[in-house]
Amino acid sequence: MTKGKVKQNGMTLLEVMVALVIFSTAALALMNSVSLNVRFTHGLAETLQASWVAENQLAEAQLSKTDFPDAEEQGTEIMGGRSWYWHKQRVKTANSGWANAIRVYAEGDKSQPVISLQIIGPGEESK
Repeated sequence: MTKGKVKQNGMTLLEVMVALVIFSTAALALMNSVSLNVRFTHGLAETLQASWVAENQLAEAQLSKTDFPDAEEQGTEIMGGRSWYWHKQRVKTANSGWANAIRVYAEGDKSQPVISLQIIGPGEESK
């Protein structure tokens, strides 16, 4: 009697388990990457809308040819279907000049501004 080799048709259980581990690791990495991209895109849209609010306040001051008030002034503006809170004020700079400063906060979160701008007027930088 001769023993013949039995030809294997398929994968062993160990090979299947290793393939599943590799696939699940790759799937988790892909899901993590996608969720980070979604979060970043949302943050970018929020920053863009806040910058538009700040630029609107700066444009209004420029069109009316006035500086921001020395005392802080606050207000709200609706942009992109959301309410934004802004605080604007004329502040002293390090070189004894003046700058118009504006901070824009998202609705419901005044702990940290989404965007903060300081614009030095013409002629102020040399003082």
